[in-house]
Amino acid sequence: MALEFYNLIRDHAEQTPDQPAIIDGESTITYEQLLEQVERFAGGLINLQLTSQSKLGLLCLNQKEYLVALMGAFLKGITVIPYNFLLQPEDLIYITKDAGIDSIIIDSAFIKPETISFLQTFKNKIVVGPTDPMKLGSNSLKYENFLNNASRSKAKLRHNRMDSIPDIILYTSGTTAKPKGVMLNESQFFANSRDTLTHIPITSDDRIIVALPLFHSFGNIMALMVFRVGGTLILLKQFAPKSILQSIEEHKATILPLVPTIYTFLVDLFARGGYNVSSLKYCISGGAALPRALLKKVEETLKVSVIEGYGLTETSPVIAVNTFKNGSFPGSVGPIVPNVEVKIIDETGKEKSSEEVGEILVRGKTVMQGYWNLPKETAKTITSDGWLKTGDLGHLDKKNRLFISAGRKKDLIIRAGENVSPLAIENALMNHPAVAEVAAIGVADERAGERVKVCIALRPEATTIESELKSFCQKNLPAFMVPDYYQIMDELPKNATGKILKTELKKN
Repeated sequence: MALEFYNLIRDHAEQTPDQPAIIDGESTITYEQLLEQVERFAGGLINLQLTSQSKLGLLCLNQKEYLVALMGAFLKGITVIPYNFLLQPEDLIYITKDAGIDSIIIDSAFIKPETISFLQTFKNKIVVGPTDPMKLGSNSLKYENFLNNASRSKAKLRHNRMDSIPDIILYTSGTTAKPKGVMLNESQFFANSRDTLTHIPITSDDRIIVALPLFHSFGNIMALMVFRVGGTLILLKQFAPKSILQSIEEHKATILPLVPTIYTFLVDLFARGGYNVSSLKYCISGGAALPRALLKKVEETLKVSVIEGYGLTETSPVIAVNTFKNGSFPGSVGPIVPNVEVKIIDETGKEKSSEEVGEILVRGKTVMQGYWNLPKETAKTITSDGWLKTGDLGHLDKKNRLFISAGRKKDLIIRAGENVSPLAIENALMNHPAVAEVAAIGVADERAGERVKVCIALRPEATTIESELKSFCQKNLPAFMVPDYYQIMDELPKNATGKILKTELKKN
């Protein structure tokens, strides 16, 4: 068990003790204060009567306490499980039982009459915020008291846990089945953050907005990269474009990582005026494919480069990202980061040549150990020689840049024997001036097997009709890709990171 991030925080605290580490609303903590709080948190864990199989759950918003708990758990050596608080209650209960979580950090926002009985089941409860912890029964403490009563000198007394248990288990969103726990170690985040920083320069002078949920791998790695270099995190509890623009201006943020759907609404709001984002050096896009039209619009509107990347929770997470030096190459998620291998295969497993589309496979030290308690699912996902099947369809060009050419393998639409790429349709429709968001899905059809349906959300005050959209597609897509059905919606369903949920659209 390593102490990589603790050692970095300790070094920053010694060299730049007054440097802001985290800005959380009205609260700012320096690296010296962060080190003390992390050590106190780790020291406090020794008082919780933990077992060799104990695990710590984090049911928090984007807040400093989350990061202190995460770093404290890494230091102590207790496995940590961040909860996606947007999941249904039954999924939260499933994760708790599946992982065997016995202790929890809870923000007061999640303590409600309907959650009390669930939260009371935990052996140890540490409450952040104004709620009286005694509502949750015995072994409940206020977060501040937990820290104040802890001994920093006991922080490095490592927890005696079973060797088979990883440092962290990140559960997938569970949109199509029960959530799956991805087993990862701190050393994998350490390696991935190091390698990603060779493509996108972040320094101690940078102030990075993190509105991405910290429980998600994208938000997680951004926070860890900032800690690695001794920069400043600006935490936002919501994805709201207005809050993001206000925070950029107020805190002179230099880097903004977001998902494509949020950029869509952000640039529309910014274009109306009233915000100063001149401090921004560049933006980062991940979590879903960035349509070329949106990339161009963000760069033209905000006057900064957008660096697009690609990764999976199962790969710690970054696989490829464009470099700051060269900027984004339209349509590409960039060259592969160091120490990661990528190959493209066909349905038989044969490796494809440059420019040929197939499934993307990844290998390297940042690939997960497997799915928690799911050996069969792990065996289906990771080959015997260590290649992880991503389920994404793409290709490599002759310069070894990766392209997500056709989206998810499971989302591919097969109409009358033709493979139809939903991503190609979505990219085309994003060039329509009235379209804010679009998702192409397959719907069952007796004759063709599947028909193509597009679900569209329009820009504010924009109007269009089905015949106009169809005419636009006929002009900009091959005939076999032109959608059969067009549905205009107020908004498209999304998960916690703003990724459009096609599984929900297919239910309609």
